[in-house]
Amino acid sequence: MPRQMRTLSATGALGHEPIHPGSFYEGIKRPLDFLGADAGSGDSGPFFLGSDTPMNPREWELFDLELLLCAARERNIPLIIGSAGGAGTTRGVTDYVEMVREISARHKLGPFRLARIHSEVPLDYLRERVRKEEVKPLGAATSLTSELLDQTSRVVAMMGVEPYFKAFDLGADVVIAGRSCDDAIYASLPLRAGYPKGLSYHLGKTLECSSLVGTPSMAKESVIGTITDEYVELEPMHPAQRCTPASVAGHSLYERVHPYTQAYPGGVLDTSNTTFEQVTERATRFSNSRFIDDPEYRLKLEGAGLVGFRALTIGAVRDPIAIRSLDWVLENVRERTREKYEQLEVGKDYQIVFHQYGKNGVMGDLEPLKNTVSHEICIVTEVLARTQEVADLIARFTLYRLLFPTFAGQKATAGGIAMLRDEVLRGQPAYRWTVDHLLPVQDPLELFQVCIEEVA
Repeated sequence: MPRQMRTLSATGALGHEPIHPGSFYEGIKRPLDFLGADAGSGDSGPFFLGSDTPMNPREWELFDLELLLCAARERNIPLIIGSAGGAGTTRGVTDYVEMVREISARHKLGPFRLARIHSEVPLDYLRERVRKEEVKPLGAATSLTSELLDQTSRVVAMMGVEPYFKAFDLGADVVIAGRSCDDAIYASLPLRAGYPKGLSYHLGKTLECSSLVGTPSMAKESVIGTITDEYVELEPMHPAQRCTPASVAGHSLYERVHPYTQAYPGGVLDTSNTTFEQVTERATRFSNSRFIDDPEYRLKLEGAGLVGFRALTIGAVRDPIAIRSLDWVLENVRERTREKYEQLEVGKDYQIVFHQYGKNGVMGDLEPLKNTVSHEICIVTEVLARTQEVADLIARFTLYRLLFPTFAGQKATAGGIAMLRDEVLRGQPAYRWTVDHLLPVQDPLELFQVCIEEVA
């Protein structure tokens, strides 16, 4: 029998809705070599990184961590958590370590070694780098500059497998890591054990979203992945799910620019020759995935900075006469706001965005269907301003102007648009991605701090 390593993926986003325990408990009946979980993403936007706030409720994160940690320690197998806290900041790692200690004390778990890996990058370090060399963009419009860094609240580097290697070299039983390549969480231990790079990274690719790799589509159910030197096999633990060649190959395309290649620190996964085979009713096996090494080791940098403060109001209109004149009404509100607050510069001190749900609310100016036939429209007014006080003020003014609109064919002096009470809602501060660049490094560990501590 060929050597193999087996792992279980119970969630594609730890704490982002709790793990479903049924399939998890079914999965941990099997012999397993380690457990892993991705706990963060940039998909939710720049707010969580820029503001350094948790992405999920602590209660949900604690629930997921408790399932995973207790199962790992009862079986004496490693547990790997990447992108802790959502954005993978130092605060996120610290919060997760505190929860691990809390769970350990509650369950009186035996002593174990905990590694924390920090991934925040000092802004002054990056200023020095951009002063000496060009840091090229990945998704950004231009190379990294000091001006962009001045607009940035914090930056994290997305780690590959090497920081995990170091953590396990230091004897870690549990790893809580900052911002991480999702696939590295599951690829690190197989790679450290000498399994092929292509299969190891492809294992990580297919497991990082857990049951999204199966059919019918389900979330928060567990999937077991088994890697050998020749193939990877995936089997879902929910009885109503199957992993098929179509579902596994389909998820191999997830979040890719190119259908066959995906870049990582140190190289590229190439699945152009990968073959997929149904081996049981519910399990699929794939092979021939390969990894192409890159002579230059580059790390993705993610950074976010504050744009301004937000206030919102919500209203709705069903009057067909008002709907026909709605664009004119909203432009009139803008004009009256400019007249009232002429000392404020539009675009600098504040800006107003009207989201018309029922008419271009999702796509805005990109909406190809220009003629609206909706019988009612929801109007969400979003004000972005340099201070919260200005945002609140402008939002309240637009609310009153929408309560008393003037439009062609109007039958009454008010009532064309109904607002959600006389209320201004404070939104979260607005952040934008300021850093989306690739930084070459000589040492894969250069930007990451790996620390070991005892939990007893």
